[in-house]
Amino acid sequence: MTSAERRRQFGYVLIPVALMAGCQSAPAPKRPLLLFPAPPASPRVQFLTWASGADEVEPTRGSFERFILGDEPAMERVIRKPYGIAVRDGVAYVCDTKGLSIARLDFARGAYSVFGASGPGRLRKPLNIAVDALGYKFVVDSDRQQVVVFGPDDAYVTAFDVPRPCHPVDVAVYEDELFVLDNDETCQVVVMDRATGAVRRTFGAPGGEPGQFKIPNSIAVSPDGFVYISDTHNWRLQKLTREGEPVWVVGQPGYRLGQFGRPRGVRVGPDGIVYVVDGATEIVQMFNSEGKTLMRFGGPGTTPGALGGPATLAVDSTSLPYFRKHIHGKFDARYLMFVTSQFGAYLVSVYAFGEFPEGFKPEQGEIERLEPAPIEEGIGPVQGTEPPREQRPPEDEEPVP
Repeated sequence: MTSAERRRQFGYVLIPVALMAGCQSAPAPKRPLLLFPAPPASPRVQFLTWASGADEVEPTRGSFERFILGDEPAMERVIRKPYGIAVRDGVAYVCDTKGLSIARLDFARGAYSVFGASGPGRLRKPLNIAVDALGYKFVVDSDRQQVVVFGPDDAYVTAFDVPRPCHPVDVAVYEDELFVLDNDETCQVVVMDRATGAVRRTFGAPGGEPGQFKIPNSIAVSPDGFVYISDTHNWRLQKLTREGEPVWVVGQPGYRLGQFGRPRGVRVGPDGIVYVVDGATEIVQMFNSEGKTLMRFGGPGTTPGALGGPATLAVDSTSLPYFRKHIHGKFDARYLMFVTSQFGAYLVSVYAFGEFPEGFKPEQGEIERLEPAPIEEGIGPVQGTEPPREQRPPEDEEPVP
């Protein structure tokens, strides 16, 4: 009997797998703990899991389901090259810069889909995305030179033009305003009305002084209303008011904590901790709201929990219930961090920020460690305007922007 005949005979109605003896999938093996910093220091970040497409999100078909539906290969559904990411209520929205769409990883319901691939909302180069409390998605598209808006149902709503000349690379939502970061020769932030797209004000200029930028990469607005910008070719992180007045600047070229090789995505946690992805050292650095360096997590490698050409991240507390099964029973997780990598097998890595009870020490046998990274010792200051050749992807795989 062919798979099509079996479908017709059974009418797509499956007998519950739990009732079929011997048809249940084997439980997933227990994953070793990957903690940052590693014990004996007090860990504050736990690596949880990863996803690169439908295979890691949708439930695996059991043996009885394969018998009914057959083993016909499914169309490959993977993220081709991720960049920006936003997460809310168990759903991760990933900008696929090669798939030219938004990949929707629904961890809450176990479903994978894409949108923005056709129609008036068709994306040409989606770089970053922000999601507001109502579920509206704001996608900054550098080729369209617009912020493309999708509704809570992922349907296209409208698009806002960014004043020319422009090369918009990131967007942040705060109250009724959109903050759009432009990294062309103007190096400015365009503040737009969230509902209409009307330009309310701009700030920033090219240069090396506080409040000026050189190829800025990412923008975030903290819960208390301050703007943070990763100023990539000035190798620094800037904090400003929403009117563009400088508050502080931290960073210099280098590969030690507090220094940057290629600062990229920046986001702020609900506790005010500022997260900055470094594409050169392949780590995420953490700062407090005063600019003090706290710690880092991630690192180069080819195992789960390592990062490969990381681009940016999302910080989210609304999705915690859907990842509890991955969190150590003694680890008090407060929110999650989702980091995108442009290279390797693990394109979206999920971490939890929190802490163990005072005095608790995980068993040494269950702890996994990444290979030591250059960041541990530091390799001196960066020379010139680009990271060293060995720290960068091949020319034909240079990340955007």
